[in-house]
Amino acid sequence: MSKVIICIILFNIININSMYSQNLNYPFPQNKNYFEGSINPKNHSQIELNKAAMLFYNLWKKAYLRNDCADPKQYYVLNNEENVKGRGSTICVSEGQGYGMQIMVLMAGYEKDAKHIFDGMYKFSRAHPSNKSPYIMSWSILKGCITNTHNENNSSAADGDLDITLSLLMADNQWGSTGEINYRNEALKNLSAILKHVINYKNHTILLSDANVLGDEDYNDIRSSDFMPSHLRVFNKFYPNEEWTKVIDKTYEIFEKLQLKYSPKAGLIPDFIVYKKGKYLPSKPNYLESKHDGEYYYNACRVPFRVAIDYLIFGDSRAKKLLDPLNDWIQEETVNNADKISTGYHLNGERLNGKNYAVPSFVCPFAIGAMVNKENQEWVDDCWDFIADFEFKDFRYFDNSIQMLSLLILSENYWLPQP
Repeated sequence: MSKVIICIILFNIININSMYSQNLNYPFPQNKNYFEGSINPKNHSQIELNKAAMLFYNLWKKAYLRNDCADPKQYYVLNNEENVKGRGSTICVSEGQGYGMQIMVLMAGYEKDAKHIFDGMYKFSRAHPSNKSPYIMSWSILKGCITNTHNENNSSAADGDLDITLSLLMADNQWGSTGEINYRNEALKNLSAILKHVINYKNHTILLSDANVLGDEDYNDIRSSDFMPSHLRVFNKFYPNEEWTKVIDKTYEIFEKLQLKYSPKAGLIPDFIVYKKGKYLPSKPNYLESKHDGEYYYNACRVPFRVAIDYLIFGDSRAKKLLDPLNDWIQEETVNNADKISTGYHLNGERLNGKNYAVPSFVCPFAIGAMVNKENQEWVDDCWDFIADFEFKDFRYFDNSIQMLSLLILSENYWLPQP
């Protein structure tokens, strides 16, 4: 198909959807310019980048968006990962709901029913509260749309609540808050609950869960993927509190020290970080999830894209300082071939045994992390091509959802809300 025909098709698609987008403030595609010095893929036109995001969204929506609860107005993101001990027949996790709610706001303008679906996703999150607060979501929902009250006493997962709350603020910017749901007010309720139940005021970090209370052995421990500095900056604008900034500053400090001491060659951060005798260090194996808990695995793999956004949108030099050694190492490690990215690494940069294959949840964040430095242009271009070749059907909810968000970030269609 020629580029001319592709342009005509995309022009018609966007124009057709514009009739549904009259009340949108940020309709897809946005094609934002990120912070000066940032880069995006240059080996494809902007129209081609936008098209890739739209086509992948079609697949993602069909595979994972569900409204089969007793209330058909509720929507959730299907978790079709293999069930593990303690989860039972999980159909949704708060992490996935947070991904999906962001995606829906960002795709509004292409997705004609975005507001209706988003509202249903919000209603689902409210229908399954944590034991601690009606404004924090339980992290695990079972088959039949039943809150999993047997899992850690119906506790939360910090990353899910941070993403859900950000998405409500994005919805306020996208559609306004004068309709059925006052998105801004609901987000402020969330932020109050997060400050009360998810923040460690002693060490200024994010708790593993709202189940943690002062005095717990793991109270000061950290899950690296919960650090979302750009989220916290946005929260501080809508709901000012000095703790947001303290958490940003403290966690950057912790990550920098971990890199220097435990991963000076590769710049890697472990999945879980424990606090012992006044110091932070990588956790031992099987600390909470797997034998790789103290290594760069399925939690830490998200660190590059979470941290990179803090540079791409806000220009924080600490994000670039954290990512530059990681970018240098991964390009050297793979000899500049994205298909050689492994699914997991020891902190010394060696590949985990049996993980010599690439998946979206590792490749995509490396690509986004490289956007902070123009010297990585060829690498970013190659990563985009490799990501575009992933077969959707070969992966499940986690990888495909991270890829969906990553395509939006890489194509410069990601934005953050303003008060």
